[in-house]
Amino acid sequence: MTAQAAQRPRYRVGIIACGSIARSHLRAYREIPAVEVVAGADISPETRERWLQEHQIPRMYASVQEMLEREHPDIVSICTWPPLRPEMTELACAAGVKAIFAEKPMAVDLAGCDRMIAAAERSHTVLIVDHQRRYASRFVKARELIDAGAVGSVEQINIFNGSGDVLTSSTHMIDVMRYFLHDAPAEWVMGQVDRRQVERHNAPVGFQQWEETHMRYGHHVEEGAEALIQFQGGAHGLVECGLVSRRRPSYSATVYGADGMIETSGDPVGPGSGRPQTSAPPLRARVKGEPDWIYPQAVPNNAQRVAVEELLGLLKRGGAHPLDMRSARQVTEIALAIFESSRRRARIDLPLAVAANPLVEMIAAGQI
Repeated sequence: MTAQAAQRPRYRVGIIACGSIARSHLRAYREIPAVEVVAGADISPETRERWLQEHQIPRMYASVQEMLEREHPDIVSICTWPPLRPEMTELACAAGVKAIFAEKPMAVDLAGCDRMIAAAERSHTVLIVDHQRRYASRFVKARELIDAGAVGSVEQINIFNGSGDVLTSSTHMIDVMRYFLHDAPAEWVMGQVDRRQVERHNAPVGFQQWEETHMRYGHHVEEGAEALIQFQGGAHGLVECGLVSRRRPSYSATVYGADGMIETSGDPVGPGSGRPQTSAPPLRARVKGEPDWIYPQAVPNNAQRVAVEELLGLLKRGGAHPLDMRSARQVTEIALAIFESSRRRARIDLPLAVAANPLVEMIAAGQI
């Protein structure tokens, strides 16, 4: 094999829906020599033109079906709004793609998750969901401390999403909770939500039709949520989201162990991010044998690139991906159980026996 042939991209990638989150997928792919983004699909003519000109994507399509039929991609990123993801997954699987990298949340209800799993199983497609923050360096370093026994046995993990909602952002951090606990199953959930209507000025992405629909990304969301999760093994998880969160920076966590604690910052942000700039260290810890806080080094990284690199390794050698469809379904199940607990005013034992979205059902019934 010549050197030129050895460097040739081996995996063709197509991106479905080319909005803001798709740009982060594109950045991750372009950092990996083994892949090449060959096409995108989006219903907006302006978006298609921008991706052709600014991002130099070779071909753009208005139709997902046409892109799949003409390009025969090996890997597809699905970056549509959540209600459309089951349908897009079925189309991609039917086209014979090897792998799908879907945005989170996996779907807006368990019925949608199960459609996606069934489609992937029929076509033997690897389906992973973009809960990539478990690959972020600050969370990786935090788990290393936990696994080394630096804080003793984990008793509680608090997650904070001051500017988010359960499905849009807290699914990321519910997955981080599970990551800290080596994906221990959740046993039960007790939660409450607040859906008061608020005015949104300079609102985060996804709220384009908020005043008309009170939806984000095409699905119903709450303004605040708090929940307690019991994990197998005894650890508790506490979710603080939206207007009830004690911390405004999103995607931060605190781990309480029997012999110490770990605090992580939110995402590294700054100019152009839409969120306040922070100079907080990535993480700090009170550990056994140290009289004061320690500040382990955790250099910010591209967590999506790490997730994709692990996907490529899996396509070569087989095995399971930490972000696979069944793991993602468990995350979605916990999130939906928060809504079901609020609806029933009760502790919800898992597995959740509700295929629909309880928040949607509460709204339809005038309960919230």
